[in-house]
Amino acid sequence: MSTMLQTPDTPNLQSYLSDILEELHDEVYVYDASSLRLIYANRTARLRCDWSLHDVPDKKITDSSDDFDVGIFQSHVEPLRLGMTDAVTIQAIHEKGLVEITTRLLTALEGNPVFVSVLRDREPRRQLERARKQAFSEIVHDLRTPLTSIMGALKLLDSGRMGDLPPQAQSLLALVQRNADTMLTTVSDILDLQKLKTHPDEAEEELEEVELVALIKDAVAAHIGYCAVHNVSIDIAAMPKEAWIRGLPIRLHQMLANLLSNAIKNSPTGDVVGLELRENGDNWQIRIINGGPGIPEHLRDRIFDNYVHSAATSDAKVKGTGLGLAICKKIIKTHGGEIGFSCHTGERTQFFVDIPQTIPSIGQT
Repeated sequence: MSTMLQTPDTPNLQSYLSDILEELHDEVYVYDASSLRLIYANRTARLRCDWSLHDVPDKKITDSSDDFDVGIFQSHVEPLRLGMTDAVTIQAIHEKGLVEITTRLLTALEGNPVFVSVLRDREPRRQLERARKQAFSEIVHDLRTPLTSIMGALKLLDSGRMGDLPPQAQSLLALVQRNADTMLTTVSDILDLQKLKTHPDEAEEELEEVELVALIKDAVAAHIGYCAVHNVSIDIAAMPKEAWIRGLPIRLHQMLANLLSNAIKNSPTGDVVGLELRENGDNWQIRIINGGPGIPEHLRDRIFDNYVHSAATSDAKVKGTGLGLAICKKIIKTHGGEIGFSCHTGERTQFFVDIPQTIPSIGQT
């Protein structure tokens, strides 16, 4: 989809481009679409590449970076050559940091097609975002530490080891405990959510071989007490002997804990939460099924968003932070999997998680 590069009547295209583009903060590269030989590079571009103005005519766009991959570039601009789009954009790591490059295909005065690439430096923005995340994490940590201490003191008072409390004080203590517990849960969930806001590739090196059956059984065992509190039981309906995946055990356990606790607390008294692990194509699929009122229809499209509560009624047994399912989705995305649910009026609610299977190394089986 080529368009004409229009210029006013000037004796020299170079001087015209210089007048308009030379002082731009963004880098601008104009180069022949066939040979990739540079026609123009503005001052910011020349500074990045350490070129003088006289160097530019002897350079190709491939000389702009030691890591320039011609094959990737040709694939990237192919939609422009085919007229499928007006512009293509890509983010890349340059020798000097993160950049965003937008390229267009234009027609020069001589009738030859040229590419115009505008490179925007994203490294300062990335560093600012890193600093913001670090500050956020430190703030949340600073909140969680005193809240944990407060919860410990409240539990000590509630245990009676500090002496008996009058009925009015016991009632007030129970209220403070509930509010402190809610605050601690919220702070912990926010911190977990912040930790998970990383690119999946950053977590890939930490992945290890995980046996999913054992992990699920551990998660179920950890919720026996929670089941007793809510008078709900868990039934493992189907489970293979072994199921291997690559993952982060602590995150997978957190995901299972969120899904199981949601199912338990939203189930009616005396209900049975069903749990299954089956093959689903190249994935292992975990299914957690519970009764109860289900998910309101108006929330189903955004149930995995932050701060969305799945409890259908205001008198739910336990109110959460609305972050649990959002955390589950981010965890499963870092494992290359999918999470979803099915919920129809009058039927049981089912959450399912698909995680790619793997073949264990020798000695693991």
